Amino acid sequence: MVKDAWLQDIPGGPLLDQVLDATFPRWGEGLSRQAYGSWNKAQGLTVWGRERLARVGLVRGAEVLVSAKRYLFDAQAGDRPVTVLGIGAVFTPGGLRGQGLAPALIDAMIEDGRARGCEVALLFSEIGAEYYERLGFQTVPRSVLTIDVPRNRLGAPATLVRAGEPQDLPHLVEMSSRYARGAGFALHRPASLIEFGLLRRRMLAGLGPAGLRALEFFVSEEGNRAASYIIVSRGPAGASLVECGDYDPAGARVGAMLEVLAAREPAETDRTLRTWWPATFRPPQITVVDAAPSPEVMMVRHIQGAPVDYSSVIYWPSDVF
Repeated sequence: MVKDAWLQDIPGGPLLDQVLDATFPRWGEGLSRQAYGSWNKAQGLTVWGRERLARVGLVRGAEVLVSAKRYLFDAQAGDRPVTVLGIGAVFTPGGLRGQGLAPALIDAMIEDGRARGCEVALLFSEIGAEYYERLGFQTVPRSVLTIDVPRNRLGAPATLVRAGEPQDLPHLVEMSSRYARGAGFALHRPASLIEFGLLRRRMLAGLGPAGLRALEFFVSEEGNRAASYIIVSRGPAGASLVECGDYDPAGARVGAMLEVLAAREPAETDRTLRTWWPATFRPPQITVVDAAPSPEVMMVRHIQGAPVDYSSVIYWPSDVF
């Protein structure tokens, strides 16, 4: 531990203002400073965020030396449950860099995670793998697909697509759990976590400049219940299919939904989306035009308990933090 500095939760007040002032230039996402504060606060007020998300830091007196976000996920490793410590938004103010503060914070968070029963520490690196490999993390290879929605010469399929609603969430949970079966590592995704991902992006779009971002959540029905769904995020980096699901194992309903949505803008020439989906999920209507390593490097560190097999990982873009 850094001398005279201790790991603390930072729920609000002047300490949190320090953190938000420092991190805003890097992760402001085009928001105003006030909106950035509102966005961060609102995430912590969601059902999932109240119990599973916290801002933490090494604090000396009235100064935050280095900060991060702590996420607590339930997951499965093969056929057994595990608790996962998510480490996000690690940030050291410029004047304090080069003193080993970030590694000290990560070590303190991992020690705290062990005490909470966590077996795996998980993060997504924006700076490549080398730095975190020195801290004992290993890379989990992940790809981003670029998919195209070819034009249907017969017109859009006769598939009823409607806006998703809160009562659809239990069906999304069920569809999500199907993909996780048999995986070496996958998050347990209750309705509150799926809702958290939706609300986080909706609030970001709502608080930002008009037209900069949008989130679309649609379902198709069968027997008066959601039978498939898609969540599409649109923003400065383009359009991403951040999550989808289908009771059809191949994903044919998802493919039909994407055709319907693409037909809304017949003059639009670029119908591509970035996404990730399980290896067995291949909607027949969709063409995969490219696969590339994910820009966010998924990294894990085993911190206690039995080993985990990361050769088969289910992790949706909507859950990347």
